[in-house]
Amino acid sequence: MSWKRRERWRRRTESGDGERAREGEPRRLEKTNRSAASNGSIDLDLLDCTICMDPLRPPVLQCTVGHVICSSCHGSLLNKDSCHMCTATGGYNRCIALDKILESFCVSCSNAVYGCTVKTLYYKAKDHRNLCPHAPCFCPGPACSFAGTTVKLLAHLTGDHKWKSKEVKYDAKFTLPVKEGTWVLHAQGHAPLFLVKFTPAPPFGNVASVLCVGPHATAEHRFRCCLRCSGPAIGQQKSSDFLVRSTTLSDGLQLTEYDGSLLFASSTRSITAHIRDVVRDKHKRGMSIRLR
Repeated sequence: MSWKRRERWRRRTESGDGERAREGEPRRLEKTNRSAASNGSIDLDLLDCTICMDPLRPPVLQCTVGHVICSSCHGSLLNKDSCHMCTATGGYNRCIALDKILESFCVSCSNAVYGCTVKTLYYKAKDHRNLCPHAPCFCPGPACSFAGTTVKLLAHLTGDHKWKSKEVKYDAKFTLPVKEGTWVLHAQGHAPLFLVKFTPAPPFGNVASVLCVGPHATAEHRFRCCLRCSGPAIGQQKSSDFLVRSTTLSDGLQLTEYDGSLLFASSTRSITAHIRDVVRDKHKRGMSIRLR
């Protein structure tokens, strides 16, 4: 150390500045360590209930040894005086420390790779995932591994696989020419897609089948479709009105005997269709009843 540097250090020490500088170093180091710790990792299994295996939600309860369970499972225990794992007596008590961790520990959405930027508390991640608009749908093409949102899937099917597409409006009739293959129907915005597949069914004619493609396939049917076409005789019409099954296409374009369809003569050149949003219509009816 040069003479000038030693002299500056001596003056700072005598004035107390050097001591204060040294006192500040641990605080800066502590903040740095905290920042690094916030980007660390943890075994998420440690944050799951040891009974139901679901993510723990406050309030969390623990036995005298430290085994933790959620309040829901605690309420269903027949013997609350001993631990279900180690049989330690003394019952369960609130674990405030773990509650605070759960109220601050956030995770990225599992659909981040598909564009979702949302971060949620760990125990709320599943709730978000069940409604996440970025949840993927899959390409039904053979040996195709594409997965993405309905918007990206539409671009993929029409661009890479050259599927025919048509923009439609709910509750509005539209016409599709009959041609073997699959049509991709889409509404404005981030609505689900609809696939209309035309399949030969000799000797009867052709079959038109409809599926709804969305990120959250559920047992609840949200959409209803009506297909119509003119029969071979003048004035004769055939129609089929059905609820549309929802799918992510994770298992491909699998049609079953329970899916809505219309069987028509092979001489038919086009069919007329319209799609209704059952859930939206039900909500509108409920609103009109309340306003009366």
